[in-house]
Amino acid sequence: MLYEDKKFVYSGPSWAQQSYNTPEGNEPNTTNLLKEWGLEDIAINISKGGSNSREQYERFKSLNLPVIYVMCEPLSIFNDTPNYLDKYFDSGINSVWDMRTRRDKKFMEKLSKLDNRVAVIGAHSDVSDVPDNVTVIDSSWQNFLRQESDLDTGYNWGVEVLHSQLSRSNNMDMLNKTYKNRKTVEFFVDKFWNQFDIWRQLEKKKLFCDVHPNKRGNKLYAKHTLNNVQEFLGL
Repeated sequence: MLYEDKKFVYSGPSWAQQSYNTPEGNEPNTTNLLKEWGLEDIAINISKGGSNSREQYERFKSLNLPVIYVMCEPLSIFNDTPNYLDKYFDSGINSVWDMRTRRDKKFMEKLSKLDNRVAVIGAHSDVSDVPDNVTVIDSSWQNFLRQESDLDTGYNWGVEVLHSQLSRSNNMDMLNKTYKNRKTVEFFVDKFWNQFDIWRQLEKKKLFCDVHPNKRGNKLYAKHTLNNVQEFLGL
C-alpha cells in the first residue's frame, strides 16, 4: 500500500493515542502528541490503547517510512497471558524485572535492524539501552513532567501493568514473599511504591490522571519535543 502524502508512522500505546482527563479516557476533545505537533496530515497513526511493543512492531515493520515510536511498557506483551509469572514465583519479583530489562534491550536491537529510520520517545516506560542508529527524541516523558513539578527524576516504568498481571495470575503471593527478604523489600519499594507515588504527585500538579498524562501534560510535552521531532523528520 502506498502512502504518497505521508511522511512518517506514529506508533505507541494509549499514551500515544490520547490524553486522559478521566481514568478511563471517556471524555470528548482529547488530544495527543501527534495533534499537538500539528503533524496529523502527514502521519500514519497506528497508536492504539492497550497495545504493546510486539503488536506495534508488526504494524510498522513493513511500512517504508520513518517511525516515531512512543514507548510501551515492555511487560505489556504479557497482558493476555499473565500466568507467565508462574515460572518466576520461586525466583521472585527481582527476576521478573531482570527479564523485563533483557526484553527491552532486545526490542531496541530489533528496532535498530529495520530498514526504516526509527526514533523513540520515553513514555509508559523510559528509554534505555538504545543502539546508535536509533534516534532518541526524548528519553522520558515522565521525567519531563517530574521536572515540571519540581520533583526529582529517576527511572520510570508502567508499574500498573505488572501489578495487574500479578493480580490476574493469582501470583500476588509473590509480593508477600518479597516482604520476607530485605533486598527484595527495597526493590519493591523503589520500583512499585515510588512509581505509584510519583503519579499521585503528578496528579496533584494537574499533569496526570490515574496512570496517564492528562491534556495539559500532553500539550506541554508536545511543545518540549517538537523541535527534535521536526529535526528527525527533516521538516
